Amino acid sequence: MRLLGLLALLLPLHALAARVEIPLRLSLDTLRAALGAQLAATPYRDGPCRYLKLGEPKLESIDGRLRLSAPGRGVLGVPSAGQCQAAVWRGTLHVTLVPQLDAAGQLRLRIVDSRMVDARGGAAPLLWELGKRHIHPRLERFSYGVDTSLLRSFAPAMDPLLKQIQFLPPRVASGHIDLPVALDVPDAWLTAPPASSAPLTEAEMDALEKALEPWDAFLVYVVRHVALAGDDEELRKRLFDLLIDSRHRLVDVLSGDARAEGDPARALFLDTWSELREILAGRYALFADAADALAAFEAAAPGAPLSTGALRQLARGLAPGAGGDPLAHDWNVDPELGRVFQVEEIGEVDAEPAPPPATSWLDFLVRPARADGAPERWIPTREQLAAYETRVGNLLRKTSAGELERTALPQPYGRMYRDLVPTTALIESCWRQYAMRGGKVSYLRSHSGSAGIMQINQRVWRGFYDIERVRWDTAYNIRAGAQILLRYLKDYAIPYAEKTGKPEDAARAAYAVYNAGPRAVARFAKSPPHPREARVDEKLWTLYRGIASGEQVDLANCSVRSAVALKKP
Repeated sequence: MRLLGLLALLLPLHALAARVEIPLRLSLDTLRAALGAQLAATPYRDGPCRYLKLGEPKLESIDGRLRLSAPGRGVLGVPSAGQCQAAVWRGTLHVTLVPQLDAAGQLRLRIVDSRMVDARGGAAPLLWELGKRHIHPRLERFSYGVDTSLLRSFAPAMDPLLKQIQFLPPRVASGHIDLPVALDVPDAWLTAPPASSAPLTEAEMDALEKALEPWDAFLVYVVRHVALAGDDEELRKRLFDLLIDSRHRLVDVLSGDARAEGDPARALFLDTWSELREILAGRYALFADAADALAAFEAAAPGAPLSTGALRQLARGLAPGAGGDPLAHDWNVDPELGRVFQVEEIGEVDAEPAPPPATSWLDFLVRPARADGAPERWIPTREQLAAYETRVGNLLRKTSAGELERTALPQPYGRMYRDLVPTTALIESCWRQYAMRGGKVSYLRSHSGSAGIMQINQRVWRGFYDIERVRWDTAYNIRAGAQILLRYLKDYAIPYAEKTGKPEDAARAAYAVYNAGPRAVARFAKSPPHPREARVDEKLWTLYRGIASGEQVDLANCSVRSAVALKKP
């Protein structure tokens, strides 16, 4: 019942008014392990000729009750001439139990029925009459309760509040027991404040981003820990999808494209935990039970902010004894995160595309310098667009070819990828890495936090890529974007196209994922389509078909045009 410790983190010691019921959850796997420890020793022995041994128990829910089953082996006999004259029994112990919570919050088990049967279903009444005298008391002594010392370590001032918690009758469900508790919370916590439709100010945006950092750090900590714990590639893929999709939702909140009622971190936690719960599927039962408790509280009190302390304690429960702060948030590359999710580390890349040499004193006056005084970053003038297009186009083609050498794709998808890389750069940034801001050169960035020529979102890819190089290094930015695009094409778009039987769907599906995360793979096929998404898809499809058919990139208009059109006066 460590679950209540997490609950204690969420409640202040003042303004308690409204009563809510929270169904804490205890998994049957957790309870089975505790019962197994209770029954581990030989439950009955009376010399060498009378004993009963039980094996690993099984626990299941049947008709609102618990059924404990354990394989057993017993001997019932008398010693004679130094040997046992005995009948040997092999079979199964069956005990029907009803869980109860006492006033102190201790979970106990009331025995409704018990019997022993052999492999053919026959009873062993005499052996069981002797054995149950020992087994029944063990089960009746069993308790699974609140660790009050642990609660005090969470929050020493919680004792007065914990005394107000009322324990309600448990309910046996499939795979778990609901352990309802009733407690008082402030009236204001029962209703989430409505989401504002007004655009966030820059100060509000900074404050919101700071408030969401602990949530993102928590999710990375959990996902990394679970992924590293085994070699299940399918599990890792699902965890990667969850992480990237959750970060896209976070970006939508920060950019104003999505508004959550109440605390945005709370909404992200509830949305993501429902998916993560399915992925864990029986793994980390104690962690899952504790997270269920937090989710239950947040659902019952939508006006309460998500507690950073609760997230921190929850994360520490996943890896007891681990050092450091599990909610530490930084922008550094995390090699372990990249390794477990197979995101290749980028080393040296091609040189930064540089502007043509100055030909007159006037060129020195109009060519911008980088904001930090380092070598200039190229923002091409209209007269330089042709040279700029050639150099950046060559870099895009060379990068896509290099990625295909490392990860070959079958046709037509290899050719599709070669065309999709420059198309993505065109729709995302018009092939620009830099822009003027406040009279100085800065990296091109969007309101959602995407940077550079491939518009790598810094929040979505935090920990995977070097953010400073994403911002200030065109070749690095292209390489990162090409890696991401290849992954999305191979892992999501091609399987989707094979499912629809339309290879051409792969290009649109790959960009949909690039733009909005794995859950958006079929976005372009929605009926009816979202107006904004439909416009983006139509633009992508127009540019892609133009580049695939050999049309010329037109950076002056951020479009493509045919060779015939280029020859017209």
